[in-house]
Amino acid sequence: MKKSMMLAVAACVLASCHTATQKEEREFVGNWLEVMPVNSQFTQGVTLNADGTAASIGMATLKYESWSLADGKLVLNGKSIGNGQTLDFSDTLDVVSLTADSLKLGKNGAYRIDYYRVKEVPVLGKDKALLDSLRKAEGTGQLQTRVYRGTLPAASCPGIVYDITLYNYEHSGDGVFRASLTYLEAEDGKDQTYEFCGRQYTLRGNAVDKNATVLQFVPFDKAEDTMNFLFGGDKLTMLDRELRPIDSNLNYTLQLQ
Repeated sequence: MKKSMMLAVAACVLASCHTATQKEEREFVGNWLEVMPVNSQFTQGVTLNADGTAASIGMATLKYESWSLADGKLVLNGKSIGNGQTLDFSDTLDVVSLTADSLKLGKNGAYRIDYYRVKEVPVLGKDKALLDSLRKAEGTGQLQTRVYRGTLPAASCPGIVYDITLYNYEHSGDGVFRASLTYLEAEDGKDQTYEFCGRQYTLRGNAVDKNATVLQFVPFDKAEDTMNFLFGGDKLTMLDRELRPIDSNLNYTLQLQ
C-alpha cells in the first residue's frame, strides 16, 4: 500500500513538473526583436516556435534552427555562415528575465541582450538582412552600392544576364553581394532567373598579373559556384577558377551601371 502511494505521489510530481515545463516553454514562444540603440537602422532577432523550431529575423549569416530550455537556460541551435564556410553552433544563454513583452538574455555575466516581443515579423527590404552581416571597421567610409550588369556567353542557352549588386564600406576591400542570373530561353523558350548572395573578397594578383585586382564572390549557398572577376573600375571581366582570363573572343565583361 505504501509503495502504491509513493508511486502515485511520484507520478503527480512528475506530471506537475512536466506541466510547469510546458507552461514555461509557452511563455518563450513568439517573435523577439533585439533592442539596438546604436544601430537602430537594423532589425534583427529570433522567432521561437511552439514546436521547438526557430528562425532568424534580419540576419543573413546567423541562421537559428531550433531552441529548447535546459536548467533554466535558453539553448539556441543553428548554422553560422561566413568566411566561405558554414558551421553548426549551439549557444546556451542565461535567462535574466522574462515578461509578457520583454526578454533579457545573458552569458556568464559577460554581456546582456534585450529583446521585445512583436506580433508580426517586420517585412524587411530585399537586402536588409544581407547588409546586417556587414561590420563597419574603424577608418572606413560610407556604405557604397555598385551594380554591374552584362550578358555573358553560355553553353546551354543563348546567354546569361548577370546582375550583381555589391555592398561595401569605402576603403574596405571586402563586402557582400547579391547576384541575379537570368538564363535566356533556358526552359521551353522561357527565361529562368536564379538569385543568391554571399561574401565578396578583394584579392591581389591573378594567374597572369601579380598586381591585378580580383573580386571574388563566395556564395553562402555551397550549391553555387564561386565567381572570380578582374576588377577594372567601371567593368568586371570574368576569370576562370584558377584566376586565369577566359581564352575566348566572346564578351565576358560586366559594366558598371
